[in-house]
Amino acid sequence: MLAIRQLLNQFDCGCDVFGMSELEGAIRGGVDPSQISVNGSIKDERIIRRSITIGARLVLDSPRELEITERIAHELGRRARVMIRVKPDLGSLNATSDFAPEFQISELTHRIKYGVPRSEVAEMLPTLKSSSGILLEGVHVHMGRHSKRLEVWQAWVAATFQEIDKLCEALPGWQPQTLNLGGGFASESDADLDVTYNGDPTPLPLELAQTICQAISSAITARPWQDAPLLLEIEPGRSIHTDAGLHLTTVQNIKHETDGPLISWAEVDTSEVFLDLHGVPEAPPFEYRMVTQADSQATARYDVVGKTCNAEMLLLDAALPPLKGGDVLALLNTGAYIESMTTNFNALPRPGSVLVTKGNAQLIKRHETIEEVFARDLDLTNPD
Repeated sequence: MLAIRQLLNQFDCGCDVFGMSELEGAIRGGVDPSQISVNGSIKDERIIRRSITIGARLVLDSPRELEITERIAHELGRRARVMIRVKPDLGSLNATSDFAPEFQISELTHRIKYGVPRSEVAEMLPTLKSSSGILLEGVHVHMGRHSKRLEVWQAWVAATFQEIDKLCEALPGWQPQTLNLGGGFASESDADLDVTYNGDPTPLPLELAQTICQAISSAITARPWQDAPLLLEIEPGRSIHTDAGLHLTTVQNIKHETDGPLISWAEVDTSEVFLDLHGVPEAPPFEYRMVTQADSQATARYDVVGKTCNAEMLLLDAALPPLKGGDVLALLNTGAYIESMTTNFNALPRPGSVLVTKGNAQLIKRHETIEEVFARDLDLTNPD
């Protein structure tokens, strides 16, 4: 959201963007182009040209992207600022992924598309060595939310520096000015629905920062360029935004079944498609609180269900006060990816967003309208 981006500008935060739309969002949000990194695989000529033109930095993910970047840089008479996203080898690490515990992290970081395949880095070296249109500023890596264990992050830094060593050896005289370690830092609640296992303790931000910086310091000490400045970049969006999200929903109707097993349903005005939920939850996927009746005792149980034609099981057997139409329920820890994954299933308009800070509330994204939901559809009966 542009308003959040504008707030981050006040703290001189740069940003990592994926694709043309996020690049446009950063520009509209007032980010200095010199602080934008254009990341992600499958970049086309349009986004590469736009990035070079405004002075944003490109994070290269393949030899093809380097070829396009060099050609366009020469066409524009500009020098393209680039980083190369490499794939650190975690083969010696024995640790399973929190995303998919049946896999080793080393397997997934090798298989997931992020980064230039190690075997293809060699194809890029001649251009990186000789091109006057390319300025290689540093190295980018991205592991993702595979683990909260500090030793995994230590291993990630060590493996990254092994890849940096290879580049330094292949590019005599070159040394990185910037190192971006990517994202994957858990929030305090660690409530993200895309994580299968979250049983390990969540490190405090300071603990994680100390671990990463100590690992970098140890690695740099063993390199000949140890006295050169190195800018460290990280992408902590998940860790700071997940817990900031609060989703409000209003009870529309109450139903009770007394013939057979007793059950009560609280039908609310939101949907699983606004919360990145699917299927039958084994446990309440979110913490929840009453907004109305906040001081009432939870003496009843409800299945809280949403409003599409799906089963819409948002909360099962939730302990709540006796509810009535108009009661408001808050679902906690619903920021980050949950907020951005909303869809228009059943042609539902997506909800707006309010920024609450220092006791003030301000609408920063209005509710979508029915007209906007159908704005892209064409009427075959009226071609004009």
